[in-house]
Amino acid sequence: MADLAEILMLEHLAIKHTRKELEKRPDYLSLEIFNEYLKDCHIEVEEKILFPILLECSEISSTLKEEATRIMADHKLIQALFGNLAKWHDSSDMEKFTSRYPLYFRLLQDHNDKEDSIVFPHWDSISENTLLQAKKEAGSIIDSFGRMRYLEVTGLTPESFSYLFR
Repeated sequence: MADLAEILMLEHLAIKHTRKELEKRPDYLSLEIFNEYLKDCHIEVEEKILFPILLECSEISSTLKEEATRIMADHKLIQALFGNLAKWHDSSDMEKFTSRYPLYFRLLQDHNDKEDSIVFPHWDSISENTLLQAKKEAGSIIDSFGRMRYLEVTGLTPESFSYLFR
């Protein structure tokens, strides 16, 4: 059984793997599918569950809360860059699309690295009841996104998903 931070760290590894695959062959359709997962599932869990819990935790320093707020703001930047990629693709400006495509993944990787090193180590300050509720809520977000879609993007098996979310 894993907690929410551990699940998100596994997702970060899946994102890193997806980055390697998508950077080999820039493909808008695959990027769009990946970004739907990122926006509607991964970021949704972080913004609706992880960050609010951390920001409300009395054991977390104000400095960390400020850093967490800055890290959370990266989500808007990542989505704005995707919006530009979509616009450039749709207008057939392939030069801009191709040149900025790797930036999307570098920004995402830098963001995830900050979460892994700065945010997640403080997750153990959270009460056991809150940890259990957070994981349950994350499971609901994943189910709303579509469990099969989630498994396809992350590469998890149904059995590993069941283990993580039991």
